[in-house]
Amino acid sequence: MNSYRSTILLLFMCIWLMVFLTGCWNSKELSAISVVMALGIDAVDDQYEVSLQVVDPSKMSHNSPMERTPTIVFSKRADTIFEAIRKLTTESSRKMYMSHLKFVIFDEKTAKKGIKEPLDFLFRDHEVRPDFYLAVVRGNSAKEAVTFVAPTEVLPAMDMYKALRLSEKAWAPTSAVNVKDILQKFTEDGIEPVLTGIRLTNLEKGLTIDNVTKSPQHVKYFFTGIGVFKGDRLIDWMDDSQSKAFTYISNRVSSTVASIDCPNSKGKFVVEVIRSKVKMRPEIIDHEPYISLIVDTESNIGTVSCNANLKNEETFRDLQESAKEHLEQSLKEGISYAQQIGSDIFGFGEAFHRKYPREWHKWKEDWPQKFQTLKVDIQLNYRLVRFGDITSPIDMGIHNQE
Repeated sequence: MNSYRSTILLLFMCIWLMVFLTGCWNSKELSAISVVMALGIDAVDDQYEVSLQVVDPSKMSHNSPMERTPTIVFSKRADTIFEAIRKLTTESSRKMYMSHLKFVIFDEKTAKKGIKEPLDFLFRDHEVRPDFYLAVVRGNSAKEAVTFVAPTEVLPAMDMYKALRLSEKAWAPTSAVNVKDILQKFTEDGIEPVLTGIRLTNLEKGLTIDNVTKSPQHVKYFFTGIGVFKGDRLIDWMDDSQSKAFTYISNRVSSTVASIDCPNSKGKFVVEVIRSKVKMRPEIIDHEPYISLIVDTESNIGTVSCNANLKNEETFRDLQESAKEHLEQSLKEGISYAQQIGSDIFGFGEAFHRKYPREWHKWKEDWPQKFQTLKVDIQLNYRLVRFGDITSPIDMGIHNQE
């Protein structure tokens, strides 16, 4: 009897599953969608111009001849981002599919006006995955930044996406900021957001397939500088040297290089940073906030173009001290500049908020002013650990052999 009931119950469950799990109720066929890889946002008059870089599926096959670019750019203007994207249906037979979005680029006018409003749609849309990067194009429009044909990857958006990730790991002045990072900065007290800058060169010759079929390529892009924000508004730019302070203090440095003047002779030597860790220690001294930064950095010597024998212990110490002073100067310049423009991009205020919540409640409203006069002590432990397979410059070694 129990076996009979179990069989009936199992049959009923199978029928129930067949009725309600027959397929995805909101599925979309590939032939009915356009996969969006990059989105450019420009402020034009009182409206937004939204430019979408979408994949041309007919050009994605490796056997397909390169007769036209592998992406198509659609552009529309409207009062809001959502409206502009919907207006694109008037010129595209496919629905814009945003789940594979990799890059969002703002022009400087939009960034200075405020990026919360245009980002609001991307935060809310259930189709958009929160893993795309953000950048501000300098000297050009965002539409131009999503239009050019990239030389390395088939899809220009993937080229920029991969390049920014690689650049952050190998070059300290660059910072890869994704949408999760910036949303966190918007919701936390005592820390301001940043976005990396991107520049285009020789754009007028790089908007066609010729940009990838000829060498050298006409148009090139490169990431440069960090845009400093107050709230959601861009207020200024840090140059590469100043940008290093942000990446070091926020522990974003995986590896980088620095060119430094030799201490006792003409020429330069280059160090490769292989490890860097910064600990932030907030304190209150005489009822005022005070920050100590404990910086622990290890580097290798990559190139020596001055008369320096690395077997000599004193010479090695001099090079190490010069490298230490160079990094310390970069940190001080970056901190000083951020204080000058009144934007706490390092999160000093957030550190006080965590450790001294009662005092932070009193300082919160006046923190931009307090940050400008905040005393920051840098305790730098810098070590040169390796100098390669040779201990002196090549020309010096040849001279000694003669």
